[in-house]
Amino acid sequence: MGKEIKDLDNKKLLIKKIFNYKFKSEKLLIESITHKSISVNNYERLEFLGDSVLQLIITESLYEKHIELDEGALSREKQSLVSRKSLAKLSIDLGINKLLEATNLNLNSTKSLKISIAANLLESIIGAIFLDSNYENCKKIVTKLFYNLLNKKEIIGKKDSKTLLQEYMQSKKLPIPKYKTIRLESPSHSPKFRIICKVSVIKKEQSCVSSTVQDGQQRVSRLILEKLVSEK
Repeated sequence: MGKEIKDLDNKKLLIKKIFNYKFKSEKLLIESITHKSISVNNYERLEFLGDSVLQLIITESLYEKHIELDEGALSREKQSLVSRKSLAKLSIDLGINKLLEATNLNLNSTKSLKISIAANLLESIIGAIFLDSNYENCKKIVTKLFYNLLNKKEIIGKKDSKTLLQEYMQSKKLPIPKYKTIRLESPSHSPKFRIICKVSVIKKEQSCVSSTVQDGQQRVSRLILEKLVSEK
């Protein structure tokens, strides 16, 4: 392999802590954190593999979680999650960049080099875990690492809930949602409305109470979208 890794045991422990994974192949582990400045048996090929595995996992996860998003919105969200900047930030936040084995390499020389190395290292370890175990196990690890990013509230290109629900129903060639408004007993200066929505894919009507009809329609639409996701 070239230069011996003196603190290999500590790096094994750090990988176990970050990824909750213990490598069966020490060779793969070492290769996944070795920079080309040390050996020709470096992480570049694993990075290439890990990039593809990561993109598939993120794509699959977004597809399963966000049934309300069209192809364009899914694509934009995926690109945001797997961008070099996003991967580098995650790698640095988790301490993955501390695993790097390199010589004569000043990561602080340029910001772009630091970002590139951090992102590459994350991808190479994902590639190594994929080879050392299997896709399903690798997916569990990646989705846990990306949990906060995959579950963030702000989705790039996301439309309002009422529009998303209508577009979802139309994409399935189903009748569009029907809304019914009931004015509840309440002071004239503080009105309350019960907004009821019925869609063919859910047996029971869904409803909520709101101070405005418009807000109520958005809220009940969001309830239905969340229910569709949870039942998928």
